[in-house]
Amino acid sequence: MKEGSDQDWLLGNPLWWPNSPVNERLVRMGDENPSMTWVTTTTEVGGRGWMRQRLQPVAPQILFTSAWSLFFIITSVIPLLFPNQTPIDDQNLAISFFLLSWFLLLFPFSWYSHSNSEGLNLFPLEFISFSLGIVFFLLHIAIDPILGWIGYLFFSYSWFKTVSNISDSLSVNSARWLLPISSNDVSENIFNEGWILSFNKFRNGLLASWSMDLGPYSAELTGLTFRGNKFIAFSMIYRGRIIHDPFNTNFIKNTKFDSILKHPPLIISGESWPQSFIQNVDEE
Repeated sequence: MKEGSDQDWLLGNPLWWPNSPVNERLVRMGDENPSMTWVTTTTEVGGRGWMRQRLQPVAPQILFTSAWSLFFIITSVIPLLFPNQTPIDDQNLAISFFLLSWFLLLFPFSWYSHSNSEGLNLFPLEFISFSLGIVFFLLHIAIDPILGWIGYLFFSYSWFKTVSNISDSLSVNSARWLLPISSNDVSENIFNEGWILSFNKFRNGLLASWSMDLGPYSAELTGLTFRGNKFIAFSMIYRGRIIHDPFNTNFIKNTKFDSILKHPPLIISGESWPQSFIQNVDEE
């Protein structure tokens, strides 16, 4: 049981892809390999090297709530179009539907995202048009009710742009790359050029960040421990919320990523993978 759960932790839980062949976890659609400068391995081979860890897909977790979000943002205008036809105050009902719509859109995404951000991160909310919607909503109370409909148009635009932002963030498989390591090996001397260290000793959490501009991405090296085994994880994080596998056909092709992806983040090959993570293809 332990070996199976260790392999699930690395390859991804089979329940995430219930209709897929069991061996599809070994190589999923869109997977690519790092360059030859990386020392990599697989669950069939074992030994030393970086290995892909699949993370739970976010999209299946939010599709249902996003559909209901659209329903409620449309429903929120019905009490205003047909006043005095509901058992409670029209505006209170409209506001309730409106707030529920945004909750269903944003909360599940935030809950299931792989965010490592310690500060305030408004993504995926389209903030400017959402703010204009609030301004016109307040003006419609103080000046003219017709301004409320302008506010609703801004809110609607913000909703569709927010959904587009979510869609963009889910276009690449979620995975990070792990290297087993001894905590005694962690020092400033093992990091390749371009990394800014936060800690030069092993810890569970952020160890180093990439120093150069990566557009909508940030790159991190984090320490993590699983069943007593220590790893350094390399992650490419889209707008601080969703971890993207950089070795995937859907990942953005841009020369600014060459310096970070051409060479592994560490100059050492780490420890050998524990046997509990290694499997034969025919095991399942």
